Amino acid sequence: MMKGDDMTMSKHSKYTLGFRLAALALTLIMLFGCAAAEDTSQASESEWVTFFLMCNEGMTNEGGNVGNTMMIVGMNPNDGRIRLMMLTWDTFVQYEGYDYPQLISTPYRSEGPDGTMLAFNANFGMDINHYISLNFLNLAGIIDDYGGVNVDVTRAERNALNGMVASKKWSLQNSVESNLLTELLIEKLAEEYYLNDYGPDTHLNGLQAVAYGWLQYDSVYNCCEREVHVNGNLFESVAKTINDNIAFYTDEYPLADDMEQDTRRQINLDDMSADDKAFLRRQLDPIFSKSFNNMTEDEIMGISVTLARVAFLAYRQGVNLFENIDYTVFPLEAQNEYDIVAGTKGHLVDYEANHDAMVAFLFAD
Repeated sequence: MMKGDDMTMSKHSKYTLGFRLAALALTLIMLFGCAAAEDTSQASESEWVTFFLMCNEGMTNEGGNVGNTMMIVGMNPNDGRIRLMMLTWDTFVQYEGYDYPQLISTPYRSEGPDGTMLAFNANFGMDINHYISLNFLNLAGIIDDYGGVNVDVTRAERNALNGMVASKKWSLQNSVESNLLTELLIEKLAEEYYLNDYGPDTHLNGLQAVAYGWLQYDSVYNCCEREVHVNGNLFESVAKTINDNIAFYTDEYPLADDMEQDTRRQINLDDMSADDKAFLRRQLDPIFSKSFNNMTEDEIMGISVTLARVAFLAYRQGVNLFENIDYTVFPLEAQNEYDIVAGTKGHLVDYEANHDAMVAFLFAD
């Protein structure tokens, strides 16, 4: 457990990239994190497949560092909708062992994703059971595995991204002197990280996307919205990969008559063989092989089939998957003036009101 004195550290010092040793790559990246949750306690929620997605700025997937991104993902296989609910890391929660509220990122540092999930459930009255947790380098790797993402980037955001590289690069030199990094690697990271383009549908590689999601020069709230856009567009990239390799059909929507020349594997989502499931599972292997999660293989397969159905419905509708994504940022107080608890800035929240709003957003028709 962290000592209470740790709370006197300012939010800025907690969330900047000046992390010694592992901070070398971190300082180049200002990434973000992801958190995952499942809530099936009410009948109205039964058709949604949900999980908690977490990402942290450390070097492992299982905690030990600040958990920045905490996002509940909800997918509806019946109509192809996805909902992304971002929780800002400057949210105060009651945390066992402390006499005063702690930032929601604290449990991740102390107890990893399990502790984060328990703290979230206890404070917001949710029943989250599953999560996917990973660090920023693995998230960047997953994004690259699926060909990057396309995000609307403003000129100010591009400049802030590149300014981060220029201002942080010098701090990495200590890593060279300590034999932690080589000059060549620093130059390579900086080159891959530097962004020339901006505007609608700017293509970002893994490191650029994670860094973009981490930008908080204007506000934490805006930073969280950027993270939602990165993750939402990652879903689109995953769906594209799936549809590039598999021609899905169902009993209600059979394959078109002109599919004989299609070289993709043909899979009936209503009657999947063991080989079909194994093939689909391989398409999603980067997500699960590069993350830490608390799911059984059957549960992972369930999420895989759900995502396949979502991708299939978007393909049938002729829309970009991102068009089927609704997103929001919690808590309800996220854009209020900061409260200060024991010298730390954050948002004190109405847990009951936030619970009701979360359930309404995630599961309402």
